[in-house]
Amino acid sequence: MKKRRLTLSALLVSGLVVAASSQASGEVPFEADAMALVEGSCIRCHGETTETPLNFEKLGFDLADRDTFKTWVRVFERLQNGEMPPGRAPKPSPGVVEAALGALKGALVEANLEVRAGQRTPLRRLTRLEYQYTVQDLLRLDPEFSQILALSLPAEADSGGFDTVAAIQGVSSLHVRSYLEAAERALDEALQVGPRPETLTHRIDYPKSLYLNSIANGKFVGAGVVKVLDDAVAMFLDAATTYTMHTEKEGYVVPRPGRYRVTAEAYPYQATTPVTLTMYRGEVQGAAAALSDLIGSFDLVGSAPRTVELSTYLQPGQLIAPSMADVVPPPGDYVNYFAAENNVKDYVGEGIAMKWLTVEGPLFESWPLESTQELLVGVGFDEMGEVQLTKDAYEHVVDVVANFAPRAFRRPLQQGELDAYASLAQPALEGGQSFIDAVRVPLRAILSAPPFVYHVGQPGKLDDFGLATRLSYFLWRSLPDDELFAAAQEGRLSDPEVISQQVDRMLDDARSQRFVGDFVGQAFRLYELNSTAPDKGLYPEFDSQLGQAMALETELFLAELVAEDLSLSNLIDSDFTFVNRRLAEHYDIPDVEGQHMRRIELPADSVRGGLLTQASIHKVTANGTTTSPVPRGNFVLANLFGKPAPPPPTGVEGLEPDTRGAMTIREQLDKHRSEPVCNSCHSKIDPPGFALESFDPIGGFRTNYRLPGDVVVVDGVEYPAGFREGLPVDITGTTPQGDTFSGIEEYKRLLLENDVDQVARHMVSQLLVFATGAQIEFADHSEVERIRASLEDRGYPFRTLIHEIAKSSIFGSL
Repeated sequence: MKKRRLTLSALLVSGLVVAASSQASGEVPFEADAMALVEGSCIRCHGETTETPLNFEKLGFDLADRDTFKTWVRVFERLQNGEMPPGRAPKPSPGVVEAALGALKGALVEANLEVRAGQRTPLRRLTRLEYQYTVQDLLRLDPEFSQILALSLPAEADSGGFDTVAAIQGVSSLHVRSYLEAAERALDEALQVGPRPETLTHRIDYPKSLYLNSIANGKFVGAGVVKVLDDAVAMFLDAATTYTMHTEKEGYVVPRPGRYRVTAEAYPYQATTPVTLTMYRGEVQGAAAALSDLIGSFDLVGSAPRTVELSTYLQPGQLIAPSMADVVPPPGDYVNYFAAENNVKDYVGEGIAMKWLTVEGPLFESWPLESTQELLVGVGFDEMGEVQLTKDAYEHVVDVVANFAPRAFRRPLQQGELDAYASLAQPALEGGQSFIDAVRVPLRAILSAPPFVYHVGQPGKLDDFGLATRLSYFLWRSLPDDELFAAAQEGRLSDPEVISQQVDRMLDDARSQRFVGDFVGQAFRLYELNSTAPDKGLYPEFDSQLGQAMALETELFLAELVAEDLSLSNLIDSDFTFVNRRLAEHYDIPDVEGQHMRRIELPADSVRGGLLTQASIHKVTANGTTTSPVPRGNFVLANLFGKPAPPPPTGVEGLEPDTRGAMTIREQLDKHRSEPVCNSCHSKIDPPGFALESFDPIGGFRTNYRLPGDVVVVDGVEYPAGFREGLPVDITGTTPQGDTFSGIEEYKRLLLENDVDQVARHMVSQLLVFATGAQIEFADHSEVERIRASLEDRGYPFRTLIHEIAKSSIFGSL
């Protein structure tokens, strides 16, 4: 103890001497003020002989050292938030704390700016999604083809943050090859000349199907699952449609890639409630088909047939499959109806009767394609769709490159660039290749060049083209359109009023849904929605139709906050949400019909309202079988407040829920929290997690846990036959501030009283990271706080916040 005190005294005296010397020259280092606080209040708990991660006796003052800098930032944050000294520990005088914070803040900002060396955002490339939308808009490609194309690029690194952050992006030789291959495929799709391909229609009359008749009357495994009627074929089991109703079984082969129109007629069979006809796109895998993409849902009500229609992009090898949802089985051991020896001719449950289905395509709005005509500016076409040149071929190449490259690079061409890219076509032309083959060479080079793949610019304040690019990728995830590009050319984007006009225009455009979808997908982890499959026995009500509605609810909810400029407090609690019939039934909300999503005002007694009551959040924070307050609590801390809990200490094992139902996760956590080192974090993690225990892994409201029931064996295959009720759910908790609650409603009330400012602060930070591609660092905190404070009196309206982001100094600099 004596040695420790002498060491600290020596440090403190040294700091004071340095401070006195520095003050004479106008400099004030942070050591003296920091150590005055450390000596008086911190060292008793954070010294050599104490068991805490922070030891001030070993902590230096060299802020150029990354670990030292990060530690002092954490000290600053905990002091500023009043988290230290904790509880009943002696408190230092306000003057000492204020002096330490002031000196430390100045030193940390200076150190942070010195490391940046004038550039906040490192060079960053287009994300895979940005690439998808960029080539779609630039080449006028089919949206679904663009999505397929982007999936051929390497996946983004999963860092737990935004994929726009340059520091976590990597570029490898695989990326380079992928960009070249993607450019080739994109040009194959965009540049199509010659005779117009024939549009064909293939019709399936289901009651005339030889295959379905053999299935209906067979006595082998997998037979007897459909019933042939006079005018249709009735299906009853969605799992059986993987090998019965799809187009490949009827001999249809997609002739060439393109957009196709699918039309079908069906009616409810033996149904007393609305049933849903679903349509899937898939491909054959073994003896059955993988129906992975739900592309349409249509309610069938009453007894009258309904004709439905949709369009989708198909590639050779893909198929279309009608299926069903919301069918109610008969009571009892209904699975045995589907055994081969029983057949379904005596089945009394609900089903759907399919009359016919047609696939028409490929479809073309014009020929040559709009994409071809826009790319080949100045080039004519004859009646057969062949290229007609009106001047020297190389001059046409120059025109094409001069028109295309500035749009692709999001800026005017620099001196020499036009000749450099256009000349790439010369060898092909001189070698006698066609004009199309020759012009593809510079176009492919442009689509894989650094100015296309990267967000480029000079460090410091963005010029107008850089600002247009940042704005368009922020709100549209794509390149600037003609109007935004023109504003940059005219130098008008330096005017805050013009920026505001452009933000409103862009948010009112349908392309802003890309921003909402990508932001929600990453900020609230909706991209993980399908990463787990709910247990069929425990949660038979879940299907892909419900999963789609879950994601749409959250996306439409955030889009509404933007469109109507609503308060960010709605993230905590709101009096509205978005549902269709399927999701409304899941939420026990009456009087909602149809499969289209629409805004509804929530009933006064509904437990729903706000982000934390949406089923999408409950699903991404569960494993499909069980829930735990720990991942859900940490979701609230990390994704709503921006204060994630640290990882568990070395040697502390994670909890595994007791699937037998003998002990609740709450009881396991109570034992876990008895350890002081665990309780320090769990006192923050567990309360929001306890509040969310009212919701099961698919977002259904519950009072008891579900446990596995029995199984039924049919033809040697086990099928789940329901579930049983487990122990009751405990939804009580106490916040770190000592406030108690019972259930989600009381917990949300506490959040509205205490945490809206932090939710807004985190949203400001998230939007800036998402838009600029750089993490919020210490030197940025003042601007973040300025933006937040400017909207506090207005309740943090979301659209207005986006305006403030776009006009901020952080957004406007590289």
